[in-house]
Amino acid sequence: MRNKMIMLISMLFIMTLVGCKKETREVSSTFSLPVTFGDGTEGEYLLIGEEGKVGFLVGSGKKGEAEEEKIIANKANKYMWHFWGDIDSIIGDFKVVGTDKEGKEHPVLVSGDDTVWQYSNTSISPNNGADSHIPSIMVFPISGLWKLEIYFNEKLFGEIVINVEDS
Repeated sequence: MRNKMIMLISMLFIMTLVGCKKETREVSSTFSLPVTFGDGTEGEYLLIGEEGKVGFLVGSGKKGEAEEEKIIANKANKYMWHFWGDIDSIIGDFKVVGTDKEGKEHPVLVSGDDTVWQYSNTSISPNNGADSHIPSIMVFPISGLWKLEIYFNEKLFGEIVINVEDS
């Protein structure tokens, strides 16, 4: 009986430890894409994500001087997504699911009337050296570290971790 009690207490302790384990997140890295602006100035776009796979625009400027713009909680903003890969992996229904610092999932893509949307990307549209791109508006209801899961046709394409700041 005593051994069973010790085993039960041990199992409960282990289950408590596993249940309390927090996911650790690190902000994804930024990378740049060269661009020539309309006035002929050489510059660059800054994207956050995984270079050569997926990223969205977070800043721009003259070559070597581009600065990252802050992502602000409760402020809808336009973001241009860039994708690299074979056609079958970057075409179709596009959605982004955001998970806040507490682990709660949120649909973060919005349309003009602030309703959640899923974009159907039916054709490849190269841009800035990427194989395809999609414009979007996103809003994040609270500050902190967010994990963004990017899907095409309900298949996970990639993940990006961002820091959302208070205004």
